[in-house]
Amino acid sequence: MVNDLWRGVQANENYLVALGLFSYSEILGRNILNKLDVHDDGLPYFKEFTIKYVGYKDEDLKKLFDSARNGLSHRYFMKHQEGTVYNDQGNLPCGYEISATSIKIYIHTYFKHFVLGLEKYLDEKSFDLTG
Repeated sequence: MVNDLWRGVQANENYLVALGLFSYSEILGRNILNKLDVHDDGLPYFKEFTIKYVGYKDEDLKKLFDSARNGLSHRYFMKHQEGTVYNDQGNLPCGYEISATSIKIYIHTYFKHFVLGLEKYLDEKSFDLTG
């Protein structure tokens, strides 16, 4: 996950990285809740990983998930009319910004927060990734 996303960030593959971040967050949440084989709405699983491990607040996640994850997965464009994806410098306090008129995703910052969340999750589970 991390290597593929990082290569995408470096190559300015903004939409592909955004899709990966949201899809990977959902599947990690499904793994956390042991629901990998359940076929239902992905929002609760996305929230599970994103709130608990990435540290983002719940207030805008439904709108973000629907516009970004669902829009990018099913349309390759965000559902929100003013939805955009940027490759920023990676030093913002949050990887997205939602206002009444727009949704902005900052993939470098979001990627950094995602990686920290993934490391936290793996540390909690005491996975040995060395082989």
